[in-house]
Order: sequence, then C-alpha cells, then structure tokens
Amino acid sequence: MDFKNANFLNTRVNLISGNLLPIVSDNSRFSVTWRIHSAVVWLIELIHTIALTVGMALAPKEKSLKDGTIAVVITLEASFMLTRLYLRKKLMKEIIEKMDDVLQSADEIMKDIVKSAIKPITMPFIIYGVTGVITVATWTIQPILLVFEKSTFYYVDYNLPTAFNNEPFSTRVLILSTIFMTIGSSYLFLKKFGVDVYMMHLVLLLTAQYRYTAVKLTILFRGLQNCHDETKKKYCMEDRWTERELRKLCVHQNNVLNMSFILRKLLSVNFSLLYFNNVFRFCFIGILLSTSTEITDKAFDEGWYQFGPWTKSTFILLIMSNSLECRIAAIGKFNLSLPSFMTVKFINEDLLIMAVIINVDLYFLCALK
Repeated sequence: MDFKNANFLNTRVNLISGNLLPIVSDNSRFSVTWRIHSAVVWLIELIHTIALTVGMALAPKEKSLKDGTIAVVITLEASFMLTRLYLRKKLMKEIIEKMDDVLQSADEIMKDIVKSAIKPITMPFIIYGVTGVITVATWTIQPILLVFEKSTFYYVDYNLPTAFNNEPFSTRVLILSTIFMTIGSSYLFLKKFGVDVYMMHLVLLLTAQYRYTAVKLTILFRGLQNCHDETKKKYCMEDRWTERELRKLCVHQNNVLNMSFILRKLLSVNFSLLYFNNVFRFCFIGILLSTSTEITDKAFDEGWYQFGPWTKSTFILLIMSNSLECRIAAIGKFNLSLPSFMTVKFINEDLLIMAVIINVDLYFLCALK
C-alpha cells in the first residue's frame, strides 16, 4: 500500500482532469500520453475562459450575472487552488514520501483503518462527480436544440455566456461553439473536482494515521491490563515489549505530527478559501431566513389597528405567517444558517485543541525517550 494505490478515485480523476498533481514521491514523471492529454485540457480551458470572459462582456448584463457568475467563480477557485498546489510541489512530494514510508511498512491494522477511512467517502464522491459532469454538460449543450427552431442566433441564445463570433451567427457556429464550451465546462468541473478529491485524500490518509495510533494504544494497554490481572500484582514479562511498542508508537506519532505541519503549509490557504466561501453562502441564507420572519415588524408600529376588522385580522394572519420561516434544508430540524455552521465549527475547534495538547505531550515524551 502507498499513497498512489490507496485511493483509485484520486489517481483516476487526477489523470482524467489533466491536473497531474504528484502521486509518487520520486521524480518519475507521468507518461507522455497523459502529459499530452493534460496540455490539451489546459489549452481547452484557456480558450474556454477567454470565450466566457468575452461573452460576459458582450452579452446583456443581466444574463452575464445570472448565467456566468458561477462559471467565473469556479474558474477562479480551481485556478487559485491548483496554482497553490503547483507552486508547492516540493512540499507535496515530501508529505507523499513520508506517507509512503509509513504505508509501505503498514501492518494489517493500519491497512484496515486506511481502507475504512477512504471507502465510505469514495462512492459519494463518484456519484457527485458523475452527476456534476452530466448536469454541467446537459445545461451547457442545451442551446443546440434551438437549431430546430431558427437559423440565426445571438449571444443570448447560449446558456453559458460565450463569444466566438460577431452576432448574428450561423447554425454551424452555434453547434461548434456550444460543443466546445460543453467540453470546456465539463473539464473545468473535473479540475475542481480533482482538487477536492486530492485534498480529501491527503486529509483522510493523515486522519487514518491518528486513528491507527489511537487503536494501537487501546490494544496495547488492554493487553497490558489483562496481563497484570492474571499475574496478580507481579510484573508482567511483556512489560519491556510493551515499552518498545509504546516507543514505536511515539516515533510514529512524531512522523504524523511532521506530516500534519507539512499539510498545514500545503492546504491551509485552500481550506481557508473554501471556509470563507461557505461562510458567505450561509450569510446569504441567514439574511433570507431573518428577512422571512420580519415581514410585519416595520408595519407593526404603524396604524394598522385603526382599520376595520377584516384588515386587522388579515394583518394578524400575516404576523402569524412570520413563524413559517424560509428554511432551506433537507433536514427539518437543522437550520442552514451561519449560527448553525459556527456551532459545528466551535465543537470541532474544541476537539482540535484537545488533540493538539495530547500530540504536544507525546512529542515531548518521545523527545525525552
């Protein structure tokens, strides 16, 4: 087991998307075929970005904001995160080398923990990736159906703002440009998806190492307790073996800590970008939620009570409708809002602080040994 073959999804998506992020620790390069494929994909993405930018400039403002904003945001986000990773290839190879050293000498417990950490996430990511590509491709290629209705087309006919020719343009231009933008949009999604899978793979492998330490400690001390119970206050013959195993675990934990420091340097900015992106989304949802419960607050201070019974009863019904707040959530009791997001964040921060304290103690223990 190593970094490359621990997760087949990461390896496949890394190649298909053309990202070609490092998956081995040595200086071996990807095959010529995959490098040519990556160059072609990047060329498609360059033309796709230029056509999208020009299309947003030439198309009506309302359509540009409505249909092009998401594509621009995904382009910027994927480009930023990939650039950050490409500029830190040395760190990526360093953490892959350390991870390979651990995984190649892994026992059955570690192999099972790594598989149990990666397997539950693989299928949801596959479903997300396939569904995303199909959805993006279907939405982008939809304007081709207009060829059965007319023969002259304009920028507003595209679903995704695009400009390859001056308007009006012919059916041939519409078909070719739509197919090209569909391919470009699909690969854009795959690039963003590939970065997410790659970062997820790094995080899960490191998580598995922490779990391995926890499981081994549990097994170690459980066996030691059973041994002491059987000998009735006599020193167990396996005490020295236990000390050796504990020292090995401390060395392993030191390696894990070193990998965590490298991972922080490598992914901290990328995860911060995702964090702020989600915070902004939850802020907008929170504004929607609060606004939906305040529709009568300002009018309540006015003279609504001076009108007739029908008007007053209608206004009271509107006040009662404030309780029907706009909740955008699949789970009724969970609220998609910034306070809910921050609650989960603070819980995770408390757990993280405890983990850091324990890790620091282990670090100094190993140093003393």
